[in-house]
Order: sequence, then C-alpha cells, then structure tokens
Amino acid sequence: MKRSLDLIREILIAIEDYEPERISSLQTLSPKDFSGTEAENYHHIKMLRDAGLIDLAGQPLLSGDFPISGMTMSGHDFLDAIRDQGVWDKTKNRLSKAGGWTLDLVLAVAKEELKRRLGLGLQDL
Repeated sequence: MKRSLDLIREILIAIEDYEPERISSLQTLSPKDFSGTEAENYHHIKMLRDAGLIDLAGQPLLSGDFPISGMTMSGHDFLDAIRDQGVWDKTKNRLSKAGGWTLDLVLAVAKEELKRRLGLGLQDL
C-alpha cells in the first residue's frame, strides 16, 4: 500500500482539531472518517503512530477506531510546516520531481518553502 502525503496531512489536521478535553476522554479516530479507503486510512494512522507523530492510547478498538491521546511535538512541527495550502502545494510539486520521499525530506522541503515565504535565505539563519 502506498503512502499518501495528502492523507497524512488530512489525518494530522483532524487530530489537531480535536478539543483537548475530548482527547483526555479517549476520543477515537475512525478510519472511516477520511478520504482514503478504510484500509488505507487505518494503515496511515498506524504509520503516523510508528513515525512518532501521534500518540495512541492503546491498540485499535474492536470497532476499528483508534483511541488517540494526541499529537507529539514532532507531529505538531511537521503539521506546522505543511499546514499552509500554498506551501503544501509547492512542497508536493517539488517532491514529485524526486520520484519518492521520506518524512524528513517532506519536512525539509516544506521548511525551505516557509523560509522563501518569509523572505529568508540560508544566510539569514
């Protein structure tokens, strides 16, 4: 199963949108709620957990839903880098030329796009 950058972004945005008091009561994240197939969504949620971008409060429930406990600092950093639609579109365009990607590469390219938006070059850092 291929990874989808758009699906990863969609899931992270949804997790961030949960209210903290709902997360503390074990809000669940359903693989049925996203744009991929249920199997793709399930797989991507697990990959986000394995990558250390989100925290889950245990294993998937019998319903197939995931009890989430929130997003990690790395998850917040990653989402902050790719949140803006313009930055996201430019990041995906640049990555498409590479023919493949890693989360670290996505983050690096997105950071470069953010720096360009701010008018910062490497000499400014």
